[in-house]
Amino acid sequence: MPCCCSCMAVMIGIMSTVFLIVSGLPLTMTAAAGHWWEKEVMYQIYPRSFQDANGDGTGDLKGIEQRLPYLKELGVGFVWVSPIMKSPMRDFGYDISDFHDIDPLFGSMQDFKELVAAAKEAGIKLLMDFVPNHSSNESKWFMESRSSKTNSKRDWYIWHPGVDVNGTKQPPNNWASNFGGGQGSAWTLDPTTQEYYYHAFGEFQPDLNYRNPEVVEAMKEVLRFWLNLGVGGFRIDAVPFLLEDPQLRNEAFNATCAKTKFAYFCMNHTYTQNDPQNHEIIQGWRQTVDEFDDRVMFGEIYAPLDDLMKYYGTPFKPEFNVPFNFQILGQDFGSPNDLRNASVVRNEVASYASALPDWCHGNWVLGNHDNHRLMERLHNDTRLASTVYNFFNLLPGTPVIYQGDEIAMRDLYIPYSLCRDPMCLKNPKTFFVDGRDPERTPMQWTPGAQAGFSSNSSTWLPVNPDHVTVNVETEGQSATSPVSIMKRTLAWRKANPDMALGKITAVQGDLSGDLQKDLVLVKYRMGASSAATVANWNSAYSLSFDLLSLLKASGQVSVLFSTDSSRVGVVEVQTPFTLTAGEIVVVSFKEEIVIHA
Repeated sequence: MPCCCSCMAVMIGIMSTVFLIVSGLPLTMTAAAGHWWEKEVMYQIYPRSFQDANGDGTGDLKGIEQRLPYLKELGVGFVWVSPIMKSPMRDFGYDISDFHDIDPLFGSMQDFKELVAAAKEAGIKLLMDFVPNHSSNESKWFMESRSSKTNSKRDWYIWHPGVDVNGTKQPPNNWASNFGGGQGSAWTLDPTTQEYYYHAFGEFQPDLNYRNPEVVEAMKEVLRFWLNLGVGGFRIDAVPFLLEDPQLRNEAFNATCAKTKFAYFCMNHTYTQNDPQNHEIIQGWRQTVDEFDDRVMFGEIYAPLDDLMKYYGTPFKPEFNVPFNFQILGQDFGSPNDLRNASVVRNEVASYASALPDWCHGNWVLGNHDNHRLMERLHNDTRLASTVYNFFNLLPGTPVIYQGDEIAMRDLYIPYSLCRDPMCLKNPKTFFVDGRDPERTPMQWTPGAQAGFSSNSSTWLPVNPDHVTVNVETEGQSATSPVSIMKRTLAWRKANPDMALGKITAVQGDLSGDLQKDLVLVKYRMGASSAATVANWNSAYSLSFDLLSLLKASGQVSVLFSTDSSRVGVVEVQTPFTLTAGEIVVVSFKEEIVIHA
């Protein structure tokens, strides 16, 4: 069932501070119980790189099982495991040949069942990565579809005879592949029937045809299959790509852009993404998942905020429980997007809080297997990376941690000769930007050989040489290391679920001087109280300011938690208040609330 709140909120701006006016809010509030996926922390496991138990140089299911105690100690409540279904692995699992089996690279179906049971014993739920947009071109479905024009599965994929251009057969339109390769067409001519099939991604990933009811029902059955095996739900891949324009109209193309970038990034994807009928498909998935008790759907949707929020659906026709929020993940290099500047964070948090429907639960994604690591985006500032992650761990909503980010792992430069990622292989001139191998290197557990990831002298991607200092074991011995700070932060968060279930009411924006570039202050309702998370974005210097005035508090302000372990217990705030370099505090306070009948 969709999450519900007892109040409706409208966002307004006052004096450069973003506020929420809360209407219909009782003076005394009782905290909602909340679902597990609202209160707990998600951790993404990229299984090839997490832990190798059998010594073949690639991570596996038994490796994940071995590391469950670590995840529990870290404070993780549920894990999303990137694809482990049977696959030729040309896109490392995002090209599925059998939606009902485990790939032998990772283990067996019995290994999977044992992992689910062990995770349950540890109090950790497991989410599968569901890849519905396409299959592998080696799947039985596609092999049948391509065998003849009259095969019963022909219409399970998108086929077209092509068009004649000056006596030459050409694709039906200019749609481009997301995986690039110069002008890389999204259409490939199949020699068996001499027709083109459509693939939004690689030519080895033909798109399924969701205008065919048989496909829709087949994929619902896939969901039920894994739900019956005990998974807690799904992370659903590449959602905007499900349906395409049935008229196959050309997309607007910028030829000047294409001189420096591959074609896909120079198009307005009006006809291949975010089709309005996508929502009907997702509603059907939600109904299927809701046949099972207390399961969840997270959706991968890279889209403007207005489009993103539509993927929540409505209270009467719900879609995703949580569409991933990539607002912060999208902040990269250079002004005005430099994540090292606190103003960038304030703006993005305010924009997201303003757009989030009141009945919906938010989330914060800072890293994943498709984007450069947070450390790379912060120019390898370890202290700031710790501040950024834990700041979002201390906001209402569900935080999503990408494996290794808790120890501030860095990207590793992978030369083209060692590339494994198809985004790298297809783009030799820009592989160092477009390739995704750098953020997928093996997890760094120890300072020893192969970082404790594998007993094999050769791993599927090389281990980062900095593992001698950046690893779980070494950092666990220091109270000020990134992993130790995150453990304390997540422990406090787990003990205070009202924060996770809260609603952001204001993002302080009326700042000047050093506060403008270094301070982030977000207010929210925390159960029956007002609270705020306050962070010093400067990793080198302390910051002193009048916190009482910024909060507009009446009465005592208390520090409930600090990432600086030298602050012990609940401390009353005095003026001026000083945050040490990179410090984050959670404070409680009283303020006047405007009540509307």
